[in-house]
Amino acid sequence: ASAKKSAPRAAARKTARKKPARRAGPSDHSQNRRRPAAKKPRQRKAKKTWRERVAGARGGLGGWLLAHRAWLRRGGQVALGGLLVVAAIWIGEQTVRYAHEAEAFAIRKIDIQGNHQLEDIDVRRAARLQIGSNIFEISAEDARKHLLQHPWVGEAKVVRKLPGRVRIEIVERQPVALVALDQLYLVSEEGAVFKRLGVDDPADLPVITGIASERFYDDFEYRKAILLRSMALLQDYEGAGLAKREPVSEIHFEGANGIELFVGDDGMNVRLGNGQHRQKLRRLRQVLERLTKENTRPSYVYLDNVRSPERVTVRLP
Repeated sequence: ASAKKSAPRAAARKTARKKPARRAGPSDHSQNRRRPAAKKPRQRKAKKTWRERVAGARGGLGGWLLAHRAWLRRGGQVALGGLLVVAAIWIGEQTVRYAHEAEAFAIRKIDIQGNHQLEDIDVRRAARLQIGSNIFEISAEDARKHLLQHPWVGEAKVVRKLPGRVRIEIVERQPVALVALDQLYLVSEEGAVFKRLGVDDPADLPVITGIASERFYDDFEYRKAILLRSMALLQDYEGAGLAKREPVSEIHFEGANGIELFVGDDGMNVRLGNGQHRQKLRRLRQVLERLTKENTRPSYVYLDNVRSPERVTVRLP
């Protein structure tokens, strides 16, 4: 009976203790939410080496640049070279402009050497050079060509010396004879007719006469033969020791009869004929030396004996 009495009391106590259920609030949901896991401590990354960075840069723009670095290097070199060329051209143009306009490069002196027949002013005019002209405005080669067009100039050399000096060296033709055509012309020692005889030109020279003028102008071989024979004869005459003693005043061509000379102040006639002129002139010297010892001077000397070339005929005045 006591057990049965204690059972209802225990049930009543449980009922009294049991609290009415209440609606769950937001705080209850938050308490039921899963808590996030605790964050792990952040680890510090180790620095990459240059090799690792280069290896990582091989992708993307860095990789493209690395893959084409040789091409880019060549392109840069070409661009730099182009800029240098443009700069050099510009600097060159400015330098040339300055050189052609600067007063420092004006010609102040023209040195002339080798002129005997020509005056300095004649040489400058022939070269077309003027004091005060810019030294870069003239051509040494053009000046030389202009000089060679002058009849007296056989050889020429023109040299520019900076900043304002020009040197001219010429070799004048040496006249050794005159040739009588329609007028008198000077003949050089090379056997070239180079100038008509002028007022100021040397005239005390042997005169070559007996020439057919038209044939001389038209026939080159005839002209060449006449001039070369005359030059050779004058050389042989000097070689025989007669040039100073009995200077030649005239060389006359007689056609088939050969050559005759007029020598000395009195114009002594010496007939040489054709061929062996050197031997004949030596005999002439021997004859004149012998007659000089006898105080006799011939008016004619004939050395043109065809049958007896060694025979000399003398006519006394």
